Amino acid sequence: MKHKINVLFLAVSVGLICLFFFETPYFIPLLIAVGVLFFVIMSLGVLFMKFNYFLNSVNRLKNDFVLLTFDDGPDPEKTPKVLDILAKNDIKAIFFMIGNRAEQQPELVKRVVAEGHIIGNHSYAHNNFMSLFSKKNLTADIAQSQTVLEELSGRKIPFFRPPIGYTNPSYAKVLAKLRLTNVGWTVRSYDSVYTEPNKLIERLLSKIAPGSIVLLHDNLDVTVDALSDFIDQATANGIKFANGETIKTIQHA
Repeated sequence: MKHKINVLFLAVSVGLICLFFFETPYFIPLLIAVGVLFFVIMSLGVLFMKFNYFLNSVNRLKNDFVLLTFDDGPDPEKTPKVLDILAKNDIKAIFFMIGNRAEQQPELVKRVVAEGHIIGNHSYAHNNFMSLFSKKNLTADIAQSQTVLEELSGRKIPFFRPPIGYTNPSYAKVLAKLRLTNVGWTVRSYDSVYTEPNKLIERLLSKIAPGSIVLLHDNLDVTVDALSDFIDQATANGIKFANGETIKTIQHA
């Protein structure tokens, strides 16, 4: 909706500039200024999913729990360690899986489901330039991952998260067609940037609050190394993580 308003703004602005300034020295500068403004707004929409520019996303829970989400798995070495830590603490999460990685780890997909977690679609190939895909290519990639994940898990996959969190004008139509809800985050951990577990823990503890959706990765050593201590310290601070009862309500967040 916001993108449509921005496009309408561009069209109206160009029309008015042509109508009133066509034969003035201001014509070209005004066109450039409007074009630059449109480009900046659209770029922010691509880069920052939380603005809900191209489509509406679930970026925060409507309750007081904190939801952990893990992208880019399943990883044969690290995902089991993450699952062990979550099981020890009776925490349930969403695992946004890459389709072609799930194909290589079918038993891990089954384990995630068996332990009460939710699986989300994180594309089939995790192409870093997916935000530039056409509607046709977007549909093909996401649908392929959807088929793989549903066949392996035996469950309907309700959620999607785009690679790197970038979107484009076609995402809303594609996700609506595939009946997928886009899920963003409240707290980006930057565990792909931090190399020291203590630094990652400090960041997470300073950012989380009731209702937060936390973005992590279950294919990184630093995440595995930090996760248990982070959970312990956050719990001591009064944070409640999603568990078996509350995870059922996430689909209606």
